[in-house]
Amino acid sequence: MSEYSVGFAYHISDRYFAFVNDPTLMTNKEDGRYRPHFFCFRDFSTPDLIWAVPLSSKVEKYQEIRNKKIERYGSCCTIVLGDFAGRPCAFLVQNMFPLTERYIDHVHTVENRPVALHPTLVGEIQANAKLALNLSKRGSKIIFTDIPRLKALMLSELQE
Repeated sequence: MSEYSVGFAYHISDRYFAFVNDPTLMTNKEDGRYRPHFFCFRDFSTPDLIWAVPLSSKVEKYQEIRNKKIERYGSCCTIVLGDFAGRPCAFLVQNMFPLTERYIDHVHTVENRPVALHPTLVGEIQANAKLALNLSKRGSKIIFTDIPRLKALMLSELQE
């Protein structure tokens, strides 16, 4: 396990994906080379929970989806575009999921140095995630993962 700190991207342990057994999650690929990366931040009301937001390099694909949502609804809180490690990236709030620190495998590094996200981008992702979670609690299906089930699994594990 890696020591968690906000503002960085992490790799999630295969144990998490095996434990929650959710086919909608973006799981590790490429024989242990740890893709995708996940921006992680603590839950706003339950600090022992951490939210993982997948990163995607398919920026054009998600830019188009984001533009369509903005055109239709006036805004889009489910996809945030920004730079990570010097490259354009899409942060997929729509695919976020809860976990605990025990499932964080390690921080993402480039040349053995952790890669930090710009603080403004961190704030934007967290604000959009908070909005998406609130909308989800009110019944909007804007987050694709089964948040109630995954959150219950993590909370029950924390109580053990």
